Amino acid sequence: MSERAGTDPRSPRRPSRRTVGIALGVLLGTVLLLWGSDLLARRAAEGVVAQALQERTGTVEEPSVKVRGLFFLPQVLRGRYDEVEIAMEGVVSGPLRIDAVDARLEDVYLSFHDLLLGDTDRLLVVDTEAEVFLSYEDLNRYLELTGRPLALEAADPGELRVIGAVEVLGATVEASADVALGADGGSLVVEPTRFGGVRGLSGVSELLLGQRFTFRVPLDPLPFAQEITGVEATDSGVVVDVTGDWVVIEP
Repeated sequence: MSERAGTDPRSPRRPSRRTVGIALGVLLGTVLLLWGSDLLARRAAEGVVAQALQERTGTVEEPSVKVRGLFFLPQVLRGRYDEVEIAMEGVVSGPLRIDAVDARLEDVYLSFHDLLLGDTDRLLVVDTEAEVFLSYEDLNRYLELTGRPLALEAADPGELRVIGAVEVLGATVEASADVALGADGGSLVVEPTRFGGVRGLSGVSELLLGQRFTFRVPLDPLPFAQEITGVEATDSGVVVDVTGDWVVIEP
């Protein structure tokens, strides 16, 4: 039989439409399977981290946790997560309540074994940064519960005032003071800079009054607040920036 003109018998056949459809279906199925596995693993890791933080900090509502990264399964297999974003409200420890916390954790170690169990007794975080909001209401409650007859209030924009009646040399002195915000390690420090409403203070009386109006607020409820790097007074509360490194979170 003669060959058709222009036809090369050695040229490969083109794949049929059915073959192409099957190949595309397999490829799509593989992509969807990987995407679904990635999503499930991501949600599982977020749940374990949220549970550990809730047990450690005592929040009523479970923290919001977002694990970042385009490809997640490699992070799961190595047990280290590049970046985790945290949002918490109502963190309470003893007399102090922290209104809100927004944190970014880098290099969070969570073993694959703990992820499969859905529980962990230890999280290791290499680096942390967080913004903490302390409302004046919560700070005044802290002062009341710790036996300090003082109250904080906003003064001029960006400034803070403390008012109260304290004992100085056997007499009750009512005073107000402009205060400066500072930090000592993981504690917020409030110190008076200028008193008002008090006349005839001697050097000793002013020194004692300054001591009465000075106080510290340890940020113990936060496991990753090792050092305060910034403090700012607002109309409704105090914003504190904190950092930490090689933090161990144990529920």
